[in-house]
Amino acid sequence: MSLLTKLLPNKLKNKELKPTTPKPRHDCPFYGFHLARGMFIDSKGNQCAVIINSYSPCQMGMAGQTPNWSECGFNTEESRRSMAKYANELVVFPDEFYPKGAKSWRGISLKEWLEYVRNPETPRP
Repeated sequence: MSLLTKLLPNKLKNKELKPTTPKPRHDCPFYGFHLARGMFIDSKGNQCAVIINSYSPCQMGMAGQTPNWSECGFNTEESRRSMAKYANELVVFPDEFYPKGAKSWRGISLKEWLEYVRNPETPRP
């Protein structure tokens, strides 16, 4: 069993993760986000959170390809190990999970976000 398989179980153990306002997402957990202080912030556009030294667009998107983590050049054994190590610690703030009417929220874990965005039932653009 690979690290990624261990990191992405078929079902969330504690709860079913459902967006409050569904929106289409590419099959990449980092597309459309930037990383700031250990948090993935929804940037609502062509941005890659894996490139941490600058605000950078997705290289696949720039090449006219559909962003897909399985085919991304940043999807390496080293990055998968890092994701497995920090999956419960890093926080993601996808707009579609922001609780309606809330003034603030704590986001979801990278592990939960990975499971949601890589799920074939997640709406795609």
